[in-house]
Amino acid sequence: MKKRNFLTSKLFFLLFAITLLVSSCIKNNNFIKGDAKIRVFHVASTDTTQNFFLNGRQLGSAATYGTNSSYIVVAGDSTYKITSRNINSANDLTTLAAVHPSIGKNYSVYYTRKSTTAAPELIYDEDDVRPNPDSAKVVFWNLGYTLGSPVIVTDSGNAFSKLTMVYGNKLTRKIKVNKSTKISFVLTTPTTTNPQPVVTLLDSTTISNGRVYTVIIDGSRTGELQKRLVSSN
Repeated sequence: MKKRNFLTSKLFFLLFAITLLVSSCIKNNNFIKGDAKIRVFHVASTDTTQNFFLNGRQLGSAATYGTNSSYIVVAGDSTYKITSRNINSANDLTTLAAVHPSIGKNYSVYYTRKSTTAAPELIYDEDDVRPNPDSAKVVFWNLGYTLGSPVIVTDSGNAFSKLTMVYGNKLTRKIKVNKSTKISFVLTTPTTTNPQPVVTLLDSTTISNGRVYTVIIDGSRTGELQKRLVSSN
């Protein structure tokens, strides 16, 4: 009889534990389904450190030129005002008045300019982070407002045809990465700097199949070509 009572108690405890576990999982799933994610990039080589704000609350840490935050979880299907300020300033420098991130989506905010004389601005863009297991998804985006000529992007492995990109161009390519993959970046009209700054290649040591990347094509203060590779998944 004692053995039966012990087994009954043990079974009751096990069922109770399973119920708690299932309940916990359901709550966690509901929480995740209600989220969106936002990250911020500082892509203005002529500008100082920026603080970013979401409805007046700071979004991540202060960002210097050439840096970006990780994705930050926010409530989806809500409306937000995104602003940036020069570090140590209380005044908004740029504003996105009303963005509405959808549940389950990822977004990036880029602090940049259209030219060296244009006012700074924020660009809000949805990120497609769905991977392809047999290829790398690479988004090339020319935000180099200090560059004096278009940028030519080529792959010696012939995964895609030559790209000629002016400021603002955003092109996505699916690339089956292998040992022959070697993606290079050059200005149509190189600067007079001698020797030319080295812009590293993208190859099988830097990008992998099954991953999603953003390649930010950028320019230094003096108009030299630069690029940044950022993983999105």
